[in-house]
Amino acid sequence: MNALRRWLEKGSHGYRVASRFFVDLQDYRGKIVGIFLLALVLAGFEVLRPWTIQWVIDYAFAGKSMKLQLGDWTLLKMQPAQIIWLSGGTLILISVGSALLGYAKEVLLSTTSSGVTRAMRYRIFAHMTRLSPGFHARHKSGDLLVRLMGDASLVTGMLVDTALDVMQRSLVVIATVGIMLLKDWRLTLAMGASIPILMLFVRLISVRIRTATRKAREKEGDLADYLHEAIAATETIQSMGGGEQVVRRFARSNRSSARADVKAGRLAARLSGLVESTLGTTAAIVMVFAAYRVLHATDLARASGLANADPADYGMTIGTFTVFFTYVRSLLKPLRASSKNAARFSKGTACGERVLAVLDATDLVESKVGAPPAPEVPHELAFEDVSYAYKEGADALSGFSATFKRGQLSALVGRSGAGKSTIAALALRLFDPSRGAVRLDGQSLRDLDLASLRARMGLAQQRTVFFGESLRENMLLASPEATDEAIWAALEQAGAASFVASQPEKLDAKLGSNGVGLSGGQQSRLSLARTLLRRAPVLIVDEPFAGLDLAAAKRVADTLQRLAQERILVVIAHDLERLDAYDHIVFLENGTKVAEGRHEELLRDVPLYREVVRTSAGVRG
Repeated sequence: MNALRRWLEKGSHGYRVASRFFVDLQDYRGKIVGIFLLALVLAGFEVLRPWTIQWVIDYAFAGKSMKLQLGDWTLLKMQPAQIIWLSGGTLILISVGSALLGYAKEVLLSTTSSGVTRAMRYRIFAHMTRLSPGFHARHKSGDLLVRLMGDASLVTGMLVDTALDVMQRSLVVIATVGIMLLKDWRLTLAMGASIPILMLFVRLISVRIRTATRKAREKEGDLADYLHEAIAATETIQSMGGGEQVVRRFARSNRSSARADVKAGRLAARLSGLVESTLGTTAAIVMVFAAYRVLHATDLARASGLANADPADYGMTIGTFTVFFTYVRSLLKPLRASSKNAARFSKGTACGERVLAVLDATDLVESKVGAPPAPEVPHELAFEDVSYAYKEGADALSGFSATFKRGQLSALVGRSGAGKSTIAALALRLFDPSRGAVRLDGQSLRDLDLASLRARMGLAQQRTVFFGESLRENMLLASPEATDEAIWAALEQAGAASFVASQPEKLDAKLGSNGVGLSGGQQSRLSLARTLLRRAPVLIVDEPFAGLDLAAAKRVADTLQRLAQERILVVIAHDLERLDAYDHIVFLENGTKVAEGRHEELLRDVPLYREVVRTSAGVRG
């Protein structure tokens, strides 16, 4: 009993996974119903096709007329020649009708599949963008890309292509079996004896296919992630002469991924072979028994001594045998396809599990229901006893308290790993503190509407992301409604206008993927310009002077001083030669605030600060 329960649970697992994606089918219900109706008609055509052969064999070849009767009324009587023409015409109509309806079904199927895949990818990607940086830190970007692009497509194949194919073939099987039972129920039951054996093969091997597919997709995700990292680091790899080593590592990962794919393919081939051999053996047995029944009926008709004795009155005729065995062969097609469909379902289930692992992730930072908007002109950003740990272990930030006010140019100073970037991420509520609270004008960020909160924030990172589009499109990411004049003004404030103006295409210049082709200083200035374009009342800028010459650095410093008069402005400072320009400095060490004040005060009163400033090379990067 326990074994039966486990078997049933495994059988229902695929359905439970598939049912989680039914929401993506809702907008395509009409098309799915249309595909089903077309499949129903096509199944009918498939069942009618063999009857034309029986008409020719049992009537035309035997020189007998064929009557179309309604009760005792003869509606139509046809001679052999007419029967041949009727059979040929009917076969042509069935063939042409099947071709036209099959074309319509394939078009509907294609548009439905692409639409469902599009809807599913949109849902997955939208959820990914809401997941916290902690989730993305735990998952490789290449693997997430495989789940979004590859796994989603295979799930759609399971939901639409494979499911509808199974549905159509099931209709053919049901109709065929019904007619076979009417023709000869004994032989039909003999044919059905192989079904339990086939179900056992499909069940046992499908579980193994699903496991193998899951491992194969994981390895493919690892390979995609390594490719992503290697391509992005081409310049570094070439400069260090590590090309051969990278290629060898790629070859190892590629072989591992290929072996996993081959294992899944081998299992699918094994299932197909078992189904094929079982069905072939069953068909051969049925053919032998049917042939003996035809011979027996013929012998009985001859032995009767009647001149007009019909074998049909004594058993199976040659025409009936032909139709019955044609039905057997047509029945073998969907049963044979069941192995391939079972493999596709197993692969789709494995991919569905991987997609659901993303959709079920709860690392979400969301607004409370009815949360009020963030203040439009905030005056104070306060951290109260804030702690945060990225993973289990030491806190990245521990008991941090500080207040940043409008009208002050503030700075976060500390060695690498001190917690400066964590403070910036908490201010934008990319994740929430594990202890303590971050407040804007006295209101906890958790209690504010998230969209309005981030609309008030601007973050310029030292290492930022650029898309392989025009410079204008990359700038408009910060403010989609900004005009070219506003973009140029932001570029001027960030000291980036001169090198943009030197480009032949100006704002239409195409950037390489992730800013390839731009120097570190140019990327930093464009990042700052993009943040300034937001005109956000709270600005956090990560090392705005990196890669700038003296004139450009002075222009950026003057811009920051001016902006700080009407904003809350915090600079993550690595350039320790300009600390006297800040009104308020918060000094951190190992995730803990050591002191805060002006530069002169900290130099005088805090020995560790004095040491860090004097050995400023220790905090660069």
